[in-house]
Amino acid sequence: MNWRALVFLGWLVIEIVSSSVQAQPLRISYSGVSGQNLAIWVTHEAGLFKKYGLNPEMLMIAGGVTNIQALLAGEIAFVYQGAASPVQAIAQGADLTIVATAYGLMPYGIVGGKGIQSANDLKGKRVAVSRVGGIEETAIRMALDKLGVGARNVTFIQTGADPVRIAAVEAGTASAAALAPPGLFGAMARGLSLLTDLGTLNIRYPTSVISARKTALTSERPLAKRFLMALTEGLHVYHRDKALAVRALQKYTKQPNQEILSKSYDYFVKNTPLVPLSELAAFENAVPTEKPSDRKPQSYYDNSILEELVQEGFVKKLAR
Repeated sequence: MNWRALVFLGWLVIEIVSSSVQAQPLRISYSGVSGQNLAIWVTHEAGLFKKYGLNPEMLMIAGGVTNIQALLAGEIAFVYQGAASPVQAIAQGADLTIVATAYGLMPYGIVGGKGIQSANDLKGKRVAVSRVGGIEETAIRMALDKLGVGARNVTFIQTGADPVRIAAVEAGTASAAALAPPGLFGAMARGLSLLTDLGTLNIRYPTSVISARKTALTSERPLAKRFLMALTEGLHVYHRDKALAVRALQKYTKQPNQEILSKSYDYFVKNTPLVPLSELAAFENAVPTEKPSDRKPQSYYDNSILEELVQEGFVKKLAR
């Protein structure tokens, strides 16, 4: 081996060691296996967190409240979840904020079991949700109220993840459940009837948000900025590389049917933004109404880091 090869090898070792030392450990959680989580999965699978100097550990933590507790305890840095739990926590004074919204529509369909042909048939019946107080319950309540059925006329039961909710409807333990693709399409393929698709109701809601402690805006701002740079580039990759996105969807959802996976990707990507800015219209539907306060909807989120990235030309560079 000549001296040039030795020098190159030494340089390569130094680069590998220094990059591993500089990469900042980061624990990120997501709260379910529905397709609205695809943005964070694609970002991770494309290696973009590592590109921006982060060494991510991805954790699936079921339940919005559990994620919020882990976030407040400092066990994780960022949570990718529906807005119901962080909004409720912020309303109660938790030292949290929402730094991004990756999906701003309700992507759920309500499926019914035997004898349930329309949403009106759900009066007096039980409806399965992943967690009481979670986003599926919020989705069903909004849909039933908009359809004139009235959410007060059904009973919500907590059953767990998509496969368990589907099984509960099939067994008659529950009469209906709310599911997002690919679980929604999987349930329909098994013979459950689609009672209503919330996507067609065009209900604005921050379905996929990034929650963080408020230190993400102050002392930990550089870390949060790198995280959001990775996520924003991930959204661009998500739009451009369907094959990668479908592989990620299959990996995390365990759905083997390629047609369902492809259909799920198409369902979400058309309404997924390239820049995950939070919108007032979506948060107006997310703010708690049972205990009105002086807190304005825009006080639940902070777009300042993303706005910096836009102003600095980062987003324009990704578009090129």
